Amino acid sequence: MKHKIMILDDEESLIKWLSYALEQKGYDVFATTEPKTALQTLREEKFDIVISDIRMPEIDGFTFLKKVRKIYPDIPVIFITAYGSMESAINALRDKASDYILKPFGIDELLLRIRANTIKPQESSYQTIGKSKQIKDVLDLVGKIANTDSTVLILGESGTGKELIAREIHNLSKRSTNNFITISCAALPETLLESELFGYKKGAFTGAVTDKQGLVKVADKGTFFLDEIGDAPSTIQMKILRLLEEKEIVPLGSAKPIRVDVRLVAATNKNLLDEVRQGRFREDLYYRLNVIPVVLPPLRQRREDIPLLAEHFLKLVCSRENLGERKFAKAALDVLKKRDWPGNIRELRHAIERAAILSDSYYIKAGHLSMPIGKSRKSLDELQEAEIQMVLEECGGNVRKAAKLLGVGRATLYRRLRKD
Repeated sequence: MKHKIMILDDEESLIKWLSYALEQKGYDVFATTEPKTALQTLREEKFDIVISDIRMPEIDGFTFLKKVRKIYPDIPVIFITAYGSMESAINALRDKASDYILKPFGIDELLLRIRANTIKPQESSYQTIGKSKQIKDVLDLVGKIANTDSTVLILGESGTGKELIAREIHNLSKRSTNNFITISCAALPETLLESELFGYKKGAFTGAVTDKQGLVKVADKGTFFLDEIGDAPSTIQMKILRLLEEKEIVPLGSAKPIRVDVRLVAATNKNLLDEVRQGRFREDLYYRLNVIPVVLPPLRQRREDIPLLAEHFLKLVCSRENLGERKFAKAALDVLKKRDWPGNIRELRHAIERAAILSDSYYIKAGHLSMPIGKSRKSLDELQEAEIQMVLEECGGNVRKAAKLLGVGRATLYRRLRKD
Protein backbone atom coordinates (compact mmCIF):
# COMPACT_ATOMS: atom_id res chain seq x y z
CA MET A 1 0.00 0.00 0.00
CA LYS A 2 1.25 3.49 -0.90
CA HIS A 3 2.38 5.82 1.86
CA LYS A 4 0.25 8.96 1.88
CA ILE A 5 2.12 12.25 2.27
CA MET A 6 0.85 15.77 2.94
CA ILE A 7 2.99 18.76 1.88
CA LEU A 8 2.39 22.33 3.12
CA ASP A 9 4.53 25.18 1.78
CA ASP A 10 3.78 28.72 0.61
CA GLU A 11 5.93 28.24 -2.52
CA GLU A 12 3.68 26.94 -5.31
CA SER A 13 6.65 25.89 -7.45
CA LEU A 14 8.20 23.90 -4.62
CA ILE A 15 5.10 21.87 -3.81
CA LYS A 16 4.57 21.12 -7.51
CA TRP A 17 8.14 19.83 -7.80
CA LEU A 18 7.89 17.79 -4.61
CA SER A 19 4.51 16.36 -5.57
CA TYR A 20 5.75 15.22 -8.97
CA ALA A 21 9.01 13.80 -7.63
CA LEU A 22 7.37 11.89 -4.77
CA GLU A 23 4.55 10.58 -6.96
CA GLN A 24 7.18 9.26 -9.36
CA LYS A 25 8.58 7.34 -6.40
CA GLY A 26 5.21 5.74 -5.71
CA TYR A 27 3.88 7.99 -2.94
CA ASP A 28 0.30 9.29 -2.76
CA VAL A 29 0.72 13.07 -2.33
CA PHE A 30 -1.64 15.86 -1.26
CA ALA A 31 -0.02 19.31 -1.47
CA THR A 32 -1.33 22.77 -0.59
CA THR A 33 -0.17 26.31 0.16
CA GLU A 34 -3.07 26.88 2.57
CA PRO A 35 -2.65 25.83 6.25
CA LYS A 36 -6.43 25.81 6.81
CA THR A 37 -6.89 23.45 3.87
CA ALA A 38 -4.12 21.22 5.20
CA LEU A 39 -5.67 20.98 8.66
CA GLN A 40 -9.16 20.33 7.31
CA THR A 41 -7.85 17.59 5.01
CA LEU A 42 -5.98 16.01 7.93
CA ARG A 43 -9.28 15.82 9.81
CA GLU A 44 -10.97 14.09 6.88
CA GLU A 45 -8.24 11.75 5.60
CA LYS A 46 -5.51 9.56 7.05
CA PHE A 47 -1.89 10.42 6.21
CA ASP A 48 1.38 8.64 6.99
CA ILE A 49 3.63 11.71 7.13
CA VAL A 50 3.45 15.52 6.94
CA ILE A 51 6.09 17.76 5.34
CA SER A 52 5.76 21.44 6.23
CA ASP A 53 7.67 24.69 5.83
CA ILE A 54 8.59 26.47 9.08
CA ARG A 55 8.12 30.09 7.98
CA MET A 56 4.84 30.86 6.21
CA PRO A 57 2.83 34.12 6.02
CA GLU A 58 -0.46 32.88 7.49
CA ILE A 59 0.83 30.58 10.22
CA ASP A 60 4.29 29.50 11.35
CA GLY A 61 5.28 25.85 11.27
CA PHE A 62 5.38 25.51 15.06
CA THR A 63 1.75 26.63 15.43
CA PHE A 64 0.78 24.33 12.57
CA LEU A 65 2.58 21.43 14.28
CA LYS A 66 0.64 21.94 17.51
CA LYS A 67 -2.63 21.83 15.57
CA VAL A 68 -1.51 18.71 13.70
CA ARG A 69 -0.65 16.98 16.98
CA LYS A 70 -4.24 17.50 18.20
CA ILE A 71 -5.45 15.57 15.15
CA TYR A 72 -2.62 13.03 14.80
CA PRO A 73 -0.62 12.80 18.07
CA ASP A 74 2.04 10.51 16.61
CA ILE A 75 2.24 11.32 12.90
CA PRO A 76 5.80 12.04 11.69
CA VAL A 77 6.27 15.72 10.75
CA ILE A 78 9.32 16.85 8.76
CA PHE A 79 10.05 20.58 8.68
CA ILE A 80 11.72 22.24 5.69
CA THR A 81 13.20 25.72 5.80
CA ALA A 82 15.17 27.99 3.49
CA TYR A 83 16.82 29.91 6.28
CA GLY A 84 19.54 27.46 7.25
CA SER A 85 18.89 28.29 10.88
CA MET A 86 20.19 25.67 13.28
CA GLU A 87 18.16 27.36 16.00
CA SER A 88 14.90 26.93 14.05
CA ALA A 89 15.72 23.30 13.28
CA ILE A 90 16.55 22.52 16.89
CA ASN A 91 13.40 24.26 18.13
CA ALA A 92 11.40 22.16 15.68
CA LEU A 93 12.74 19.00 17.27
CA ARG A 94 11.95 20.34 20.73
CA ASP A 95 8.39 20.98 19.58
CA LYS A 96 8.10 17.27 18.72
CA ALA A 97 8.84 17.50 15.01
CA SER A 98 10.29 14.22 13.73
CA ASP A 99 13.01 15.65 11.49
CA TYR A 100 14.08 18.69 9.50
CA ILE A 101 15.72 19.38 6.14
CA LEU A 102 17.30 22.62 4.89
CA LYS A 103 16.67 24.15 1.45
CA PRO A 104 18.05 23.67 -1.11
CA PHE A 105 17.85 19.88 -0.95
CA GLY A 106 17.70 17.00 -3.40
CA ILE A 107 14.78 14.61 -3.64
CA ASP A 108 17.05 11.70 -2.70
CA GLU A 109 17.87 13.43 0.59
CA LEU A 110 14.18 14.00 1.29
CA LEU A 111 13.39 10.37 0.41
CA LEU A 112 15.93 9.26 3.00
CA ARG A 113 14.22 11.41 5.65
CA ILE A 114 10.77 10.13 4.67
CA ARG A 115 11.85 6.51 4.79
CA ALA A 116 13.64 6.99 8.10
CA ASN A 117 10.45 8.40 9.62
CA THR A 118 7.87 6.02 8.13
CA ILE A 119 9.63 2.65 8.21
CA LYS A 120 8.21 -0.07 10.40
CA PRO A 121 10.46 -1.07 13.31
CA GLN A 122 10.91 -4.65 12.16
CA GLU A 123 11.94 -3.66 8.63
CA SER A 124 15.46 -2.76 7.51
CA SER A 125 15.55 0.63 5.80
CA TYR A 126 17.59 1.06 2.64
CA GLN A 127 20.77 2.89 3.52
CA THR A 128 23.55 1.55 1.35
CA ILE A 129 24.17 -0.48 -1.78
CA GLY A 130 26.88 -3.04 -2.32
CA LYS A 131 27.85 -6.66 -2.74
CA SER A 132 31.42 -6.41 -1.44
CA LYS A 133 32.46 -8.41 1.61
CA GLN A 134 33.40 -5.17 3.37
CA ILE A 135 29.94 -3.63 3.22
CA LYS A 136 28.19 -6.95 3.89
CA ASP A 137 30.27 -7.34 7.05
CA VAL A 138 29.23 -3.86 8.17
CA LEU A 139 25.53 -4.56 7.60
CA ASP A 140 25.79 -7.93 9.35
CA LEU A 141 27.31 -6.20 12.37
CA VAL A 142 24.61 -3.51 12.32
CA GLY A 143 21.95 -6.21 12.31
CA LYS A 144 23.49 -7.87 15.37
CA ILE A 145 23.94 -4.73 17.48
CA ALA A 146 20.88 -2.70 16.50
CA ASN A 147 18.51 -4.10 19.10
CA THR A 148 20.93 -3.70 22.01
CA ASP A 149 21.48 -0.54 24.05
CA SER A 150 25.27 -0.64 23.74
CA THR A 151 27.08 2.54 22.77
CA VAL A 152 28.33 2.49 19.17
CA LEU A 153 31.30 4.34 17.66
CA ILE A 154 31.18 4.66 13.85
CA LEU A 155 34.58 5.25 12.27
CA GLY A 156 35.25 6.21 8.68
CA GLU A 157 36.49 8.83 6.29
CA SER A 158 34.35 11.79 5.28
CA GLY A 159 31.63 10.78 2.84
CA THR A 160 31.45 7.09 3.75
CA GLY A 161 27.89 7.31 5.11
CA LYS A 162 28.32 7.36 8.88
CA GLU A 163 25.00 9.10 9.58
CA LEU A 164 23.20 6.65 7.28
CA ILE A 165 24.53 3.73 9.32
CA ALA A 166 23.53 5.49 12.56
CA ARG A 167 19.98 5.84 11.21
CA GLU A 168 19.98 2.19 10.18
CA ILE A 169 20.94 1.18 13.72
CA HIS A 170 18.09 3.30 15.10
CA ASN A 171 15.52 2.05 12.57
CA LEU A 172 16.28 -1.58 13.39
CA SER A 173 16.23 -1.04 17.15
CA LYS A 174 13.50 -1.24 19.76
CA ARG A 175 13.83 2.56 20.02
CA SER A 176 12.77 3.11 16.39
CA THR A 177 9.35 4.52 17.29
CA ASN A 178 11.02 7.29 19.30
CA ASN A 179 13.24 10.20 18.25
CA PHE A 180 16.48 9.98 16.31
CA ILE A 181 18.28 13.24 17.12
CA THR A 182 21.56 14.27 15.56
CA ILE A 183 24.00 17.14 15.98
CA SER A 184 27.57 17.70 14.85
CA CYS A 185 30.20 18.71 17.40
CA ALA A 186 31.98 20.63 14.64
CA ALA A 187 28.92 22.65 13.55
CA LEU A 188 28.55 24.98 16.54
CA PRO A 189 30.84 27.02 18.82
CA GLU A 190 31.49 25.47 22.25
CA THR A 191 29.08 27.62 24.29
CA LEU A 192 26.20 27.15 21.85
CA LEU A 193 26.90 23.42 21.49
CA GLU A 194 26.77 22.94 25.26
CA SER A 195 23.46 24.78 25.66
CA GLU A 196 21.87 22.97 22.70
CA LEU A 197 22.98 19.55 23.93
CA PHE A 198 22.10 19.89 27.59
CA GLY A 199 19.66 22.81 27.73
CA TYR A 200 19.66 25.72 30.17
CA LYS A 201 17.68 27.38 32.92
CA LYS A 202 16.22 30.86 32.76
CA GLY A 203 18.90 33.42 33.68
CA ALA A 204 21.82 31.04 33.01
CA PHE A 205 23.33 33.67 30.69
CA THR A 206 22.37 36.89 28.94
CA GLY A 207 19.47 36.14 26.63
CA ALA A 208 18.28 33.04 28.53
CA VAL A 209 14.80 34.43 29.19
CA THR A 210 13.11 31.02 29.56
CA ASP A 211 14.09 27.45 30.38
CA LYS A 212 15.16 25.47 27.33
CA GLN A 213 15.23 21.70 26.96
CA GLY A 214 18.45 20.18 25.63
CA LEU A 215 18.52 17.93 22.58
CA VAL A 216 19.75 14.99 24.65
CA LYS A 217 16.51 15.20 26.63
CA VAL A 218 14.53 15.54 23.38
CA ALA A 219 16.04 12.19 22.38
CA ASP A 220 14.79 10.51 25.59
CA LYS A 221 13.78 6.87 24.90
CA GLY A 222 15.34 7.22 21.45
CA THR A 223 18.77 7.46 19.83
CA PHE A 224 21.18 10.40 19.99
CA PHE A 225 23.70 10.58 17.15
CA LEU A 226 26.72 12.72 18.01
CA ASP A 227 28.66 13.35 14.81
CA GLU A 228 32.27 14.56 14.68
CA ILE A 229 32.82 13.50 18.29
CA GLY A 230 36.56 13.96 17.76
CA ASP A 231 35.97 17.72 17.57
CA ALA A 232 34.12 17.95 20.90
CA PRO A 233 35.71 20.47 23.33
CA SER A 234 36.95 19.14 26.69
CA THR A 235 33.95 20.54 28.62
CA ILE A 236 31.57 18.73 26.27
CA GLN A 237 33.61 15.52 26.53
CA MET A 238 33.28 15.60 30.31
CA LYS A 239 29.49 16.00 30.14
CA ILE A 240 29.14 13.24 27.57
CA LEU A 241 31.12 10.95 29.87
CA ARG A 242 28.70 11.74 32.68
CA LEU A 243 25.78 11.01 30.36
CA LEU A 244 27.22 7.57 29.56
CA GLU A 245 28.15 6.70 33.15
CA GLU A 246 25.28 8.23 35.14
CA LYS A 247 22.50 8.44 32.51
CA GLU A 248 21.93 12.07 33.46
CA ILE A 249 22.63 15.61 32.31
CA VAL A 250 22.79 18.98 34.06
CA PRO A 251 21.42 21.99 32.13
CA LEU A 252 23.41 25.23 32.21
CA GLY A 253 22.50 27.33 35.22
CA SER A 254 21.11 24.36 37.16
CA ALA A 255 22.51 22.21 39.95
CA LYS A 256 19.84 19.55 39.58
CA PRO A 257 20.62 16.59 37.26
CA ILE A 258 17.99 15.28 34.85
CA ARG A 259 17.65 11.54 34.15
CA VAL A 260 17.65 10.56 30.49
CA ASP A 261 17.29 7.25 28.67
CA VAL A 262 19.10 7.54 25.36
CA ARG A 263 21.24 5.27 23.26
CA LEU A 264 24.36 7.13 22.14
CA VAL A 265 25.82 6.55 18.69
CA ALA A 266 28.92 8.63 17.95
CA ALA A 267 30.97 9.05 14.78
CA THR A 268 34.29 10.53 13.73
CA ASN A 269 36.71 10.59 10.81
CA LYS A 270 39.61 11.11 13.21
CA ASN A 271 41.87 8.54 14.82
CA LEU A 272 40.67 8.91 18.41
CA LEU A 273 43.57 6.92 19.85
CA ASP A 274 45.96 9.45 18.32
CA GLU A 275 43.78 12.23 19.75
CA VAL A 276 44.07 10.57 23.18
CA ARG A 277 47.86 10.34 22.87
CA GLN A 278 48.03 14.02 21.89
CA GLY A 279 45.95 14.96 24.94
CA ARG A 280 43.04 16.30 22.88
CA PHE A 281 40.56 13.57 23.76
CA ARG A 282 39.75 12.00 27.12
CA GLU A 283 41.00 8.44 27.43
CA ASP A 284 38.13 7.41 29.73
CA LEU A 285 35.57 8.76 27.25
CA TYR A 286 37.27 6.96 24.38
CA TYR A 287 36.87 3.60 26.08
CA ARG A 288 33.27 4.36 27.06
CA LEU A 289 32.46 5.22 23.44
CA ASN A 290 34.40 2.41 21.82
CA VAL A 291 32.16 -0.39 23.17
CA ILE A 292 31.15 -1.52 19.68
CA PRO A 293 33.21 0.03 16.87
CA VAL A 294 31.73 0.00 13.35
CA VAL A 295 34.39 0.76 10.73
CA LEU A 296 33.12 1.95 7.35
CA PRO A 297 35.46 1.15 4.47
CA PRO A 298 36.46 3.92 2.04
CA LEU A 299 35.12 3.53 -1.48
CA ARG A 300 38.58 2.70 -2.89
CA GLN A 301 38.53 -0.47 -0.78
CA ARG A 302 35.19 -1.64 -2.21
CA ARG A 303 35.58 -0.84 -5.91
CA GLU A 304 33.21 -3.63 -6.95
CA ASP A 305 30.39 -1.60 -5.38
CA ILE A 306 31.10 1.51 -7.49
CA PRO A 307 29.03 0.46 -10.56
CA LEU A 308 26.03 -0.39 -8.36
CA LEU A 309 26.24 2.93 -6.53
CA ALA A 310 26.80 4.85 -9.76
CA GLU A 311 23.71 3.29 -11.38
CA HIS A 312 21.67 4.15 -8.29
CA PHE A 313 22.78 7.79 -8.23
CA LEU A 314 22.19 8.09 -11.99
CA LYS A 315 18.59 6.91 -11.60
CA LEU A 316 18.03 9.37 -8.75
CA VAL A 317 19.33 12.43 -10.59
CA CYS A 318 17.53 11.51 -13.84
CA SER A 319 14.25 11.18 -11.94
CA ARG A 320 14.77 14.38 -9.96
CA GLU A 321 15.77 16.47 -12.99
CA ASN A 322 13.32 14.80 -15.39
CA LEU A 323 16.17 13.76 -17.70
CA GLY A 324 14.64 10.52 -18.91
CA GLU A 325 16.53 7.25 -18.88
CA ARG A 326 20.33 7.35 -19.03
CA LYS A 327 22.91 4.57 -19.07
CA PHE A 328 26.67 4.37 -18.52
CA ALA A 329 28.96 3.43 -21.37
CA LYS A 330 31.38 0.65 -20.38
CA ALA A 331 34.36 3.03 -20.64
CA ALA A 332 32.67 5.42 -18.20
CA LEU A 333 32.21 2.66 -15.61
CA ASP A 334 35.86 1.72 -16.07
CA VAL A 335 36.85 5.33 -15.32
CA LEU A 336 34.69 5.36 -12.19
CA LYS A 337 36.15 2.10 -10.90
CA LYS A 338 39.75 3.31 -11.34
CA ARG A 339 39.38 6.55 -9.35
CA ASP A 340 40.41 6.64 -5.70
CA TRP A 341 37.45 8.83 -4.61
CA PRO A 342 38.99 10.67 -1.64
CA GLY A 343 35.53 12.12 -0.92
CA ASN A 344 34.04 8.60 -1.04
CA ILE A 345 30.32 8.05 -1.74
CA ARG A 346 29.49 11.74 -1.44
CA GLU A 347 32.07 12.62 -4.09
CA LEU A 348 30.87 9.81 -6.39
CA ARG A 349 27.29 11.09 -6.14
CA HIS A 350 28.33 14.63 -7.07
CA ALA A 351 30.35 13.32 -10.03
CA ILE A 352 27.38 11.33 -11.34
CA GLU A 353 25.01 14.28 -10.92
CA ARG A 354 27.39 16.54 -12.82
CA ALA A 355 27.81 14.07 -15.68
CA ALA A 356 24.07 13.44 -16.01
CA ILE A 357 23.14 17.14 -16.00
CA LEU A 358 25.82 18.18 -18.50
CA SER A 359 25.39 15.23 -20.88
CA ASP A 360 22.91 15.52 -23.75
CA SER A 361 23.23 11.89 -24.84
CA TYR A 362 21.58 8.67 -23.73
CA TYR A 363 24.92 7.19 -22.68
CA ILE A 364 27.12 8.75 -19.99
CA LYS A 365 30.58 8.54 -21.54
CA ALA A 366 34.06 8.71 -20.05
CA GLY A 367 34.44 12.28 -21.33
CA HIS A 368 31.50 13.40 -19.21
CA LEU A 369 33.47 12.34 -16.16
CA SER A 370 36.73 14.00 -17.20
CA MET A 371 36.74 17.01 -14.85
CA PRO A 372 37.87 15.96 -11.35
CA ILE A 373 35.23 16.81 -8.79
CA GLY A 374 37.68 16.72 -5.89
CA LYS A 375 36.80 16.19 -2.26
CA SER A 376 33.35 17.01 -0.91
CA ARG A 377 33.01 20.79 -0.86
CA LYS A 378 32.54 22.24 2.60
CA SER A 379 33.41 25.79 1.58
CA LEU A 380 33.65 27.66 -1.70
CA ASP A 381 36.85 29.20 -0.40
CA GLU A 382 38.49 25.88 -1.34
CA LEU A 383 37.47 26.33 -4.99
CA GLN A 384 39.40 28.27 -7.59
CA GLU A 385 37.46 31.03 -9.36
CA ALA A 386 38.29 29.46 -12.71
CA GLU A 387 36.69 26.16 -11.68
CA ILE A 388 33.53 27.93 -10.49
CA GLN A 389 33.26 29.89 -13.74
CA MET A 390 33.88 26.77 -15.83
CA VAL A 391 31.07 24.91 -14.10
CA LEU A 392 28.76 27.92 -14.48
CA GLU A 393 29.52 28.10 -18.21
CA GLU A 394 28.89 24.38 -18.65
CA CYS A 395 25.54 24.86 -16.88
CA GLY A 396 24.63 27.77 -19.15
CA GLY A 397 24.73 30.18 -16.20
CA ASN A 398 22.20 28.15 -14.23
CA VAL A 399 23.28 28.76 -10.63
CA ARG A 400 21.00 26.02 -9.23
CA LYS A 401 22.63 23.34 -11.40
CA ALA A 402 26.13 24.72 -10.79
CA ALA A 403 25.60 24.68 -7.02
CA LYS A 404 24.55 21.02 -7.16
CA LEU A 405 27.62 20.07 -9.19
CA LEU A 406 29.95 21.93 -6.82
CA GLY A 407 28.29 20.33 -3.79
CA VAL A 408 27.22 23.59 -2.13
CA GLY A 409 23.97 25.41 -1.43
CA ARG A 410 22.61 27.82 -4.04
CA ALA A 411 22.62 30.73 -1.57
CA THR A 412 26.29 30.02 -0.74
CA LEU A 413 27.23 30.16 -4.43
CA TYR A 414 25.29 33.41 -4.89
CA ARG A 415 27.21 34.97 -1.99
CA ARG A 416 30.55 33.89 -3.48
CA LEU A 417 29.64 35.28 -6.90
CA ARG A 418 28.66 38.63 -5.37
CA LYS A 419 31.92 38.65 -3.40
CA ASP A 420 33.98 38.01 -6.53
